[in-house]
Amino acid sequence: MRTSQKLLSSAGLAIAVAAASLLSGCQLYFGDHKDSGSNSNPQPPNPGGAPIPPGFACTTDVQCAAGCFCADGTCTEAGFCKTDTDCGTGFTCDTARSSCKPLPSCTADSQCNPGSACDAATGSCVVTCKCASDAEAVRQGAGWCDETRSTCMAGTDPAGACTTAVTCTTGAPACGEGQVPLVKDGCYTGTCRDIAVCEAAPACSALQHQDDCESRAAECAPVFTGFNCSGTTCGVSDVDCKCLSYNFASCQAANTTSNRLLIGN
Repeated sequence: MRTSQKLLSSAGLAIAVAAASLLSGCQLYFGDHKDSGSNSNPQPPNPGGAPIPPGFACTTDVQCAAGCFCADGTCTEAGFCKTDTDCGTGFTCDTARSSCKPLPSCTADSQCNPGSACDAATGSCVVTCKCASDAEAVRQGAGWCDETRSTCMAGTDPAGACTTAVTCTTGAPACGEGQVPLVKDGCYTGTCRDIAVCEAAPACSALQHQDDCESRAAECAPVFTGFNCSGTTCGVSDVDCKCLSYNFASCQAANTTSNRLLIGN
């Protein structure tokens, strides 16, 4: 008989847990509170700092129970979450409260949370992704990274890109080792960026240092300027050309057939 009672008790507990799991948002804590009177925004039945259930008055999200947010002065359900992907379209995850809440309205990206950008068509913030560099943003399917907001953005980095083709005649700025010049609208911007955080691998011709060129030996090959050279093929095929000294001149694609030795004075 005790065994039967224990089984019935266990079954009752399982049914209670299953029923509770069907409730969403802060109804899980408080049940379905419906206002039977004329007041559409009643005061909570448990004042004094306790979480406020849905349908009762609030002034901030933090007053509402987990799974709820404060909308127009009333705690409103939106569901539990760990990340933005747990929430529906137009919502973001307040990870501190494990609660979904609407994305804010906006007119500029700066009004949105990190990881979100302003959609001009709807005037609301939309979730994109978080990043620390253009390379990281591109790997997640975005165009570039707004590093000041750690946010993935569409399009091309307004500061310039490492891989944009150059159409202007202005010369490239001198960059440090491990860097390449940035290009915007076909022209050099006069600034450089670390190769490691570029949106993609720069062209061999953009590499200004021998070590950077040789680090991509499968794709790129260095070109040298030779001084005090001798040989019948110097400057032609350079088969038997020997020089007393060499200076790195440029980097080119490894599969090109142009000479890799220039003759200096």
